[in-house]
Amino acid sequence: MRRLLLKIAAMSSLFVIVGAYSSPRSDVEETILLDGERLMLERCSGCHSIQADRSYSRISEQRKTPEGWFMSVVRMERSKRVVLTEDERRAIVKFLSDEYGLSPSETANYRADLEKQPNKLDPVDDADLAVMCARCHSSARIGLQRRNEAQWRHLVHFHVAQFPTLEYAAGSRDREWWRLANDEVVPRLAKKYGLESSEWSDWKAVPKKSLSGQWRVTSYQPGVGLSEGVALINSDGPDHYTAQYALSSMTGKAQITTSQALLYTGFEWRGARSVDGRAIREVFEVSKDGKSMKGRWFYQNSDEIGGTWSAHRMDGPQTLMEMYPAYIKSGQTKEITLFGIGLDGVINLGEGVSFDVLGRSNTTVHLRVTASSNSLPGARDVRVGGVSLGALKVYSHIDRIKVQPENAIARLGGGKVPAVTAQFEALAYSNGPDGIEKTADDEIIGVFPARWSKSNFDETAEHLEDSRFAGSIDQSGLFTPAEAGINPNRYIPTNNTGVLSVTAKVSDGQQVIQGDSRLVVTVQRFIDPPIR
Repeated sequence: MRRLLLKIAAMSSLFVIVGAYSSPRSDVEETILLDGERLMLERCSGCHSIQADRSYSRISEQRKTPEGWFMSVVRMERSKRVVLTEDERRAIVKFLSDEYGLSPSETANYRADLEKQPNKLDPVDDADLAVMCARCHSSARIGLQRRNEAQWRHLVHFHVAQFPTLEYAAGSRDREWWRLANDEVVPRLAKKYGLESSEWSDWKAVPKKSLSGQWRVTSYQPGVGLSEGVALINSDGPDHYTAQYALSSMTGKAQITTSQALLYTGFEWRGARSVDGRAIREVFEVSKDGKSMKGRWFYQNSDEIGGTWSAHRMDGPQTLMEMYPAYIKSGQTKEITLFGIGLDGVINLGEGVSFDVLGRSNTTVHLRVTASSNSLPGARDVRVGGVSLGALKVYSHIDRIKVQPENAIARLGGGKVPAVTAQFEALAYSNGPDGIEKTADDEIIGVFPARWSKSNFDETAEHLEDSRFAGSIDQSGLFTPAEAGINPNRYIPTNNTGVLSVTAKVSDGQQVIQGDSRLVVTVQRFIDPPIR
């Protein structure tokens, strides 16, 4: 750990803060944003009049995430209503997000969309709104903003003005769209996502804590595995941070990088760094007490590729963050490592599991673990001192394999639009005490290495030879689509789209267990806003 901290302290190559979706700035010395409120007066008040309480017409009647305000400001630029530099845009978005943002509880149901989690089902908690609004975009596009009733009505009018053929589209002409949108949907939106809320007023009143200090970090990337390490976060001014990371994967690969981040609304961390020449974006949520953060990082131009992120202050309470690997077979001996903070005290891995300590520090415990041959299958509550992590799965055999995601979408690449890949993993299950598959007591064992293959999904895919043309899958479970464009070698010389079955075969002793999922390889996405 000391060596990692020394490596971080020695690093001097820095990037400068980038906004929600901006590229790194060239002047590495400039770290202070232009004053957002002053820019609002200069650039926005010509159209958005200032009220007696210093609020702005239209603007102050809405609340959004940093991504939402970024989209609004860019729309003003594209409609030629305002001309801004990158720094000016960033400053305005910062001001708007802090003054008219969302609280942590208001974003909770839609973090997956902010984090660009791939192949996640859209949460539907209102069937009528799903039909009226979520046919064209995600539920998060609605749920990550707040407006009064007048502004929700303005939004309906904007839809018609911006898309004049809307009422003739298939999603609108099957109903009395205009009447329903005005008379029923607007009042519902105003009630469900109204402007005023105690959550927001309470959150604005909470004192925000500095994030400077040493942090313990774990990160999991599907298809690659777990990484762990430390971060040194330093303040570069109000809500501006430099984070220096020293991470190591379970295969021993070291990664030392520097992230520049801006904290919006007191809890929305938006960072940028570069790894192996590729730009990475960070979307993290800071806890209310400022002692932990979680979220996801992803590649800027391939946001489906990324990983989860968890960080805890080194001076915080004793915490058991991660175990790797997190499963063991009855009668097996293997090495297992625990990661966390303040890992002193008595270790207990549960009934039927013994261990020898191979190495131990404040942040890492390396064990040689043995599960007795008569150990009962099931999860063990792992304890170190006064903290626990219900993570160690003891199993006797694998009953089934579930390929995740069960349904996935990949997109063809070509020209200036990169392919959208699909990453699969093989998740092993036991049938649980009742021995019956797919019942409430089924237990997840964990992600297992697998042999990967693809095939045609159905007769139509067989006839069109989708598996031959749509793309390839490697042995890490990563599917890479083919190039877009007319293919004269196909039965119907059209694009390289297709519907495939993705198969994982996992070996468990002499047994081979197979799982399958469905993959749709479709056309390119040409418009990709921060909130889809």
